[in-house]
Amino acid sequence: MVDPKLPNIANHTLGLILSGRSAEAGLESFSAGDWEALSKRAQAEGVGPLLYWTLSRSGSGSSVPASTRDFLRLTYAATRIRNQAIFSELANLLPLFHRAGIPVVLLKGACYALTIYPDPGLRPMGDADLLAPRLKLAEAVRIARSQGFVDAVPEAAPGLRDLLNHEVCLRRAGPQPVTLELHHSLVADRTFTYAVPVDWFWQQTEALKPSPAGFGQALALTPTAQVLYAAAHAMLQHGGETAPLRWFHDLDLLIRHYRDRLDWELLLSQARKFEWGSALEAALAQTVAYFATPVPEGVRAALAASPDHYRDLVAMKQERPATHILLEGRKLLSLNAYGRFRLALALAFPTPAYMRWRYGLDTSRALPLWYVLRWWGIFKDALRTLAVLAQKVRPASR
Repeated sequence: MVDPKLPNIANHTLGLILSGRSAEAGLESFSAGDWEALSKRAQAEGVGPLLYWTLSRSGSGSSVPASTRDFLRLTYAATRIRNQAIFSELANLLPLFHRAGIPVVLLKGACYALTIYPDPGLRPMGDADLLAPRLKLAEAVRIARSQGFVDAVPEAAPGLRDLLNHEVCLRRAGPQPVTLELHHSLVADRTFTYAVPVDWFWQQTEALKPSPAGFGQALALTPTAQVLYAAAHAMLQHGGETAPLRWFHDLDLLIRHYRDRLDWELLLSQARKFEWGSALEAALAQTVAYFATPVPEGVRAALAASPDHYRDLVAMKQERPATHILLEGRKLLSLNAYGRFRLALALAFPTPAYMRWRYGLDTSRALPLWYVLRWWGIFKDALRTLAVLAQKVRPASR
């Protein structure tokens, strides 16, 4: 029996259940505590609704304690309600974008929930991600603002969003708050060393199918482009260490659902062109490990033999950093010199608006004290970072 209380083992247990291999997980020997730990892990990894769905349809649900079934059922219900709120906002916004002549591509969760998942309540979404042309982004933001959306997070420094971010993040308050991210590029913008032109992705678009009422002329990326984007988003933009299990399940479903449409040769050639091969290799390897995804062996062999500049970065991002400075250091390593300077300055001296948002301050009167506390925190984290680095150097010098 595997111990579902251990995080990494719990993810592999969830992978067995969600991919129809429950017999290998030894569910019959799970205690009530095991089920509670596994269900909480599923919720944290974004697959709680899917675990409820899978157990309900596999015949294994009767062996699950009632408290766990109720917890998972509520997780599914809450996800479905939240997703419906997001889809309702999209049904309001997308026709407005279309009338303004702004083509829009649904990305990630919103697209997956509608296309590759058997039920739209199975794929939790933190926000709705849309890709719009760079030259029309300002108009798209203006339209969203006219519908009650406002900036979700203040800028840490003037102009930093345009320099480092490839999206504008907006939020609309209400009983079910909705966050909207309007992208003008994918994975990273020009300041990041691994950024790529977005033109290829625009060439790899098609009509969203199925398209709910009100979504009009919404687009989706082709299956091949979705796989490449999902892999780079998980392993380069965020890093495998922070990637939740649901992202790898997305990849598994993309490959299974579109197995007859995936162009593996195009996927490999474009990964080489972008130098995203190491990110694609790492993402596919983890997906196969969790879900036994049917990835052709030749594809994995070709990726392993294909060098790119970001292999070390992808490998580094699969380990959890010991301090916040080491975490931010990863982002700094991904930027060009000017980007590093601007980000470091913003981390040390963020704007008053950002400070009030970050620390929940109602007024600016206490800001000087909070700046001092921030710098003191940075100093303590720097000492911890030096200690961590010293520990790594010490064994090597013996």
